Amino acid sequence: MKKIINLFIFFLFIFFSNCTTVQNKADKLIEKEDEYLKKFLNKKKDLLIAEFGNPDLIGPNEGEPEAPGTMIYISKKYGIKCQRKFEIDESDFVIGYTTKGCF
Repeated sequence: MKKIINLFIFFLFIFFSNCTTVQNKADKLIEKEDEYLKKFLNKKKDLLIAEFGNPDLIGPNEGEPEAPGTMIYISKKYGIKCQRKFEIDESDFVIGYTTKGCF
């Protein structure tokens, strides 16, 4: 019985160690994506178009209907939907971004 308990504890340790490893890898990928998108801040929207092509969706900024709006790019990687949303000001500069599912 003691061997079974020790084996169970060993497998629990391996399981939780792997969860930490996966979380660390995910955090690194998210950080890499964030660094990549930061380079577009305070740049003209033309740089976005040169990098990603024409946006999949264009809409108004939330709470600012008179502002030029947002440019949304949607793609899929490994079957996971990736959405990058860039906020554009009235001077056509990127002032913010959000990302979902991108790595």
